[in-house]
Amino acid sequence: MVPGHAAVVPAPDVAIHSQGRHLVLNLPQARLFVYQDGQLQKIYPVAVGKMLTQTPTGSFDITGIYKAPAWHVPKSIQEEMKRNGKPVQTVVPPGPDNPLGPVFVRFGESKLGLGFHGTNAPGSVPGFRSHGCVRLKNNDALELAGTVARGDAVTVAYQTILLNQDEAGELWLTVYRNHYKQDDPSLSLLAKTLLDWQQRNQRALFGKRVDQALAQRDGKPVCLSCKPAAKAAINGSLAAVRWLSTTTEQAAPSGEPLLAPPASAPEGERQPGPPMSGRHGTPGGKTAQAA
Repeated sequence: MVPGHAAVVPAPDVAIHSQGRHLVLNLPQARLFVYQDGQLQKIYPVAVGKMLTQTPTGSFDITGIYKAPAWHVPKSIQEEMKRNGKPVQTVVPPGPDNPLGPVFVRFGESKLGLGFHGTNAPGSVPGFRSHGCVRLKNNDALELAGTVARGDAVTVAYQTILLNQDEAGELWLTVYRNHYKQDDPSLSLLAKTLLDWQQRNQRALFGKRVDQALAQRDGKPVCLSCKPAAKAAINGSLAAVRWLSTTTEQAAPSGEPLLAPPASAPEGERQPGPPMSGRHGTPGGKTAQAA
């Protein structure tokens, strides 16, 4: 278990870079995982995009760090303010009323307008409430900004079904709500994965628990191998079972990856851009400082 976290958090199945820093955001969990040289260092609760303004999946790099950012409000959000009868703002200066909080960490090309940032509404974290960016509580945002650097890899995944093993070798299934109502390719792979696990470990799994977890989708880990289930408890930490990341090496007929995009580009191909001016808002102006 990562120090500082009272509960054991299931990990998504993403191929983690063995060298350097790698940030993994699993949208259905509303959790951000920070890895260093392949080892999990920290887990942050986050707020991600709403249904109408979804946070996109993909592989990105950290492309900018801005302290005390001013928020240049995009026209779409200005129109939303007008519809809701609120005063229309074009620029929000740094301070306690700034929705970006004390820092903005951009990932991806500037035109995407994506980033990790603080918030003036800490009660919204975790959840599905943003216009596509990723909110953290202000102390967490500052800690993250002090940890990452330009060029660090970021993977945004959408995995509603997680399989993990604890340190005693028990298999745990965690199912989250499909907030974005996306097709879930992992569902068709689940039965075969569980059968393979049984054969490989020569242990029986309880199918009724699988059905219950899929029906409830409450984000609570369910032990599929423990008996009796009433006394099941996670032993130590949880490690992701590799069952989705292994399929990324196979291409769909269109040539697109089946489940996730490829890893970040090599260092020499990374092209950090200028301060952003995307659809989610701009940290910029004279008050923004690129770290």
